[in-house]
Amino acid sequence: MAHDPYDGIESLTSVLPQLNSVMAEATAMIHAVDQFLAEELAVGPWVASRPFDTQRAIGDDGRELLVTSHLACGRVAGKYRLHILNATLDRAEGKDQFTQIIGEERTPWISCSREVRLQSFAMLPDLLSLLAAKINEITVQTTKTVEAVREVLKSMGRYPSPTSSLNGGPVAVDATIDDGFATNGIMVNSVGSDLFKRPKAK
Repeated sequence: MAHDPYDGIESLTSVLPQLNSVMAEATAMIHAVDQFLAEELAVGPWVASRPFDTQRAIGDDGRELLVTSHLACGRVAGKYRLHILNATLDRAEGKDQFTQIIGEERTPWISCSREVRLQSFAMLPDLLSLLAAKINEITVQTTKTVEAVREVLKSMGRYPSPTSSLNGGPVAVDATIDDGFATNGIMVNSVGSDLFKRPKAK
């Protein structure tokens, strides 16, 4: 039995306001996360979700390539923010799997098409969990390193006390992280792959 096309139009008409409402709320959430990342976590690790889209492509030389799309968090256009990473992958010589990155493109989430924003938004909870886990890992490792270096300095009689001074003034301890890490931070995906490491800043 044929369906009346007007029924389909009516269904679309009724669901579009709901979609627009959900899209507006999702956009507001992304803005909130971006603001937090920029103001509270301006220097942080580069992380990416598992692919939310995968497409086959053909290179200039006729080779088959793979383009994967990820929701990611890192520095783009001078700002630490959510963005979409499109990675172009090639096969290593003699291999069947696409593991070699030959091209990357990063676009702020808010600048992407509506379709891409809708697809990628589903990755946000996993990405934030991954980011929290990575920051915790970095914190634990840094704490261990501080303790190890402290013991070495103490054994050398070089560990500075709170009252130590240079040129008669107090020593200020810089607790910030090198901004270079934000530019060249490690990026991992949510399945634990080492596919993405130390990406170049765009």
